[in-house]
Amino acid sequence: MNGTTIGANASIAGNACCRTKSLWSRLRLSSLIPLALGACVLLPATSSALHAKEISMQDNQGQYQPYTPGMKLPDGVFAPMQGYTHEDLIEAAGKRVEAVLKANDVDPTLAKETLFALADHLNRAFQSQNVEYQIATWFKKPYDDPAARAQSVSAMGESFGALAIRAAGDSLKGSPLLHKSDAFLSAFISAAGDGVSDRIVTLNKQHS
Repeated sequence: MNGTTIGANASIAGNACCRTKSLWSRLRLSSLIPLALGACVLLPATSSALHAKEISMQDNQGQYQPYTPGMKLPDGVFAPMQGYTHEDLIEAAGKRVEAVLKANDVDPTLAKETLFALADHLNRAFQSQNVEYQIATWFKKPYDDPAARAQSVSAMGESFGALAIRAAGDSLKGSPLLHKSDAFLSAFISAAGDGVSDRIVTLNKQHS
């Protein structure tokens, strides 16, 4: 572990591909912070010694490092918090998406495969951004202005919710569900993002 900076494609045929790309573009541009700006929104105005510190939990091969009790962390990085780990966020997204699948009478076997694919894509996306470490660190770090902590949590909710939306869209590649309506696809993708975002912003409610 060092200070390195954080860092089943299937073919999609015809109109299904175009519909998915168009849907993702509308969602991304209309209501969520673009992922490219994620690093910026996680830097609230503060004179804290940790201001603008990049979080790294990867080894020399760029592999994510899961936390284990007693594990030595880089200076200024906090261990993942109970209720806000990758597994917790995936569960929150999965419950929302599962409700959408049930409401649309998706075949149970297909629903199970879909949720598995979603969990896999979310896990990879979260690990690539060290999300569970970021949540703990940006929440627990010292702030000169108490309001900045709440702003940071809200920003993480939007940014990592956007990350979940993109992962959810990717998880549908090659799925028969792509042939369903735009309304269904929108509900599916939004459910994943909302599940993650809503879980993160509970930090503001529980610690206000």
